[in-house]
Amino acid sequence: MPSWNIHIAHAERLLKGGGSVARAVRDGNAFLFGNLIPDIYVGYMVPGVVRPVPYRVTHFAKPEHIPKPRAGEFFDAYVRPLARECGLLDALGDDCATGGGVGAPGFASGASGFVGADSDRAPVGPTGSAAAGDPALERSWRAPASLAAEVAHVSPAHTPTFEWDFDVAETAACQRDAFATSRRALSRDELRRSLFDMVLGTWVHLLADCTWNQAVSDLIDARGEQPSRDFRIKKQGDFDLFGKSLELDLMPRLTPQLIEVAAAFPQYEIDAASVSATCAIAHETVRTNHPVTGAAYRLLDEEFFSRVFAEVNARAEREMEYAGTR
Repeated sequence: MPSWNIHIAHAERLLKGGGSVARAVRDGNAFLFGNLIPDIYVGYMVPGVVRPVPYRVTHFAKPEHIPKPRAGEFFDAYVRPLARECGLLDALGDDCATGGGVGAPGFASGASGFVGADSDRAPVGPTGSAAAGDPALERSWRAPASLAAEVAHVSPAHTPTFEWDFDVAETAACQRDAFATSRRALSRDELRRSLFDMVLGTWVHLLADCTWNQAVSDLIDARGEQPSRDFRIKKQGDFDLFGKSLELDLMPRLTPQLIEVAAAFPQYEIDAASVSATCAIAHETVRTNHPVTGAAYRLLDEEFFSRVFAEVNARAEREMEYAGTR
């Protein structure tokens, strides 16, 4: 139900918020990409999917009019095992099992639960990469791309006085060289750590879908209505308007490392072409997301969207802190 601009906004605000989710993430690029994964092979967002995967599989949901992804089940199957394998949990007992519920207990930044990664996390900010001279520069593949940084980089080329000092016939070779230069094999520990961030992002996507869909279901019940084609059209139109109202800057950046991590996604491998297409679509989603004011909602309203959007991120932060309070 939420479109990619909404999912990207959730991920961006969590990364920049400095809360329990941000403290858990070292590879922001993998985390942001993970927030889009459940929709890749469904076939609606990414073109060229040869064999679409059913929504009930990608989203851990029962087939119904307004499906509720079982985020907790995904957490237990993929996030928790990787956290343990990466040494990110001190002791997370069976009493913290999610049982396939809506949410999932996660990590705390204190003495118990999640062991923070602040010391080696690539920065996430307006530049979208590590600052020059920063020791984290060599780890900049972990940072998402930034629209603001991209605009600052390309805008001078569109001024009347811009001059270039290279042969335009070599442009493609320059692009290939830049990609190849950043290529290096990840160590097993690096791969597993980035994979944890990716599945954590996927969990946030499922948690968001479940929270939004449950809120819509509750609204239908309160109004005594039944799901219908007219309801679906108005509802999705309202979601599109709300998504356009959000300020966006971050987007997943296509890197050799992201391709390598996506290929190791534990639920199913994600091929390189689909990773590239997903990054391109996310880029256009962010680039063309010009916020609108005074949206004329037909079914929902501003209070609904503000409340549920805040609830999704608060829930993600709360679930990540849960283990530390047991």
